[in-house]
Order: sequence, then C-alpha cells, then structure tokens
Amino acid sequence: MKPYDVIIRPRSKERALYLLEENKIEFNVVRKATKPQIRTAIEDLFKIKVSGVNTRIAKEGKIAIVKLSPEDSAEDLSNRLGIL
Repeated sequence: MKPYDVIIRPRSKERALYLLEENKIEFNVVRKATKPQIRTAIEDLFKIKVSGVNTRIAKEGKIAIVKLSPEDSAEDLSNRLGIL
C-alpha cells in the first residue's frame, strides 16, 4: 500500500490538539491499514521518526494516534500541515 493510500487527513478536533502536548498527532486512516503501514506512511510522507502507533475505530472511521520520537515535534508537524 502506498503512503498516500494509507493517510486520509490529519485530525484537528479539540482532543487532537491536546495530544500535541504529549508529542502525539492524530490522523484519519484507511480502515484496512495496519500499524506498520501507518508508521511507514507517516515516516515517508513527512520525513520524521515515529516511536509508536495506536489505532481506534470511531464513527468517522479508523483513527491513528501517532507518537513521534523526542527529536521530532508534533507541534512543528501540525504547523506544516496547517492544523494550528
């Protein structure tokens, strides 16, 4: 699966903004995407290191909570994506 096929869009809900303080960022992803596919897609698309991926199913679809490595900043990435 190609990186652009995995990630749908970043989430900008209030809960997602609180996660930025923990160096985490949320994305809507394709429902059949696995955690390793999500990790690879994020690392390839944004040139950052991911230290962990958690997923959950919500009404809007599958949501991935991506924890970035300490040397990368979730706030910087959210600024690049236009969330903040």
